[in-house]
Amino acid sequence: MAAVLKFIKEGGVMMYPLILCSIVLITIVIERAISLRKAAVDGDALLDEIKAAYKPGAEGDPSAAIGLCQLAGGPVGRMFARGLRNAHRPADAIEMAMEQEASNEVPQLEANLPVLKTIVNISPLLGLLGTIAGMIASFRAASQSGLSNPTQVLGGISEALVSTATGISLAVLGFIAYNYFANLSKKIIEDMEFYGAELVNYLTGRVD
Repeated sequence: MAAVLKFIKEGGVMMYPLILCSIVLITIVIERAISLRKAAVDGDALLDEIKAAYKPGAEGDPSAAIGLCQLAGGPVGRMFARGLRNAHRPADAIEMAMEQEASNEVPQLEANLPVLKTIVNISPLLGLLGTIAGMIASFRAASQSGLSNPTQVLGGISEALVSTATGISLAVLGFIAYNYFANLSKKIIEDMEFYGAELVNYLTGRVD
């Protein structure tokens, strides 16, 4: 703990907003990992279960299939359930209902990603600002005391670079996390589009 506190002190005042950014980053990473893991549903398996539980037609009852979708959960499951509730309607109405449900799910899939991107962008700038402030202080001290003790000046510059290293490290980790979660969200959205079309085709008799 003493080493950590010393490291923070050496980085200067800009280490505090960087610490705040790191806390927010960790919180978002944990939240997105949990949320997107719950959102991931095997569309093929769920679609096969729906086909086994419900046969489109005037006599068909989609209640059992809707129950399967609710049990599976996730954006795909909720979208399927919305489509099945409208299974007795024309294809355009089914598609519209499922598109509305999908549009409601997208903001939840992309939640907090803009905050993560902001942290990636500002962390190096905060670190650089801390380094500049530290170097200004070091050169001011050198101008007052002269260069009789260059080790002191170089030590101050070395300490000032701590905030830049911290900011860049935070940005690199945040960039990796942002790309991973953005691609995962995109994959789920693409699955919703693909499996949504497959369900509409099945409900309307376009394919068996």
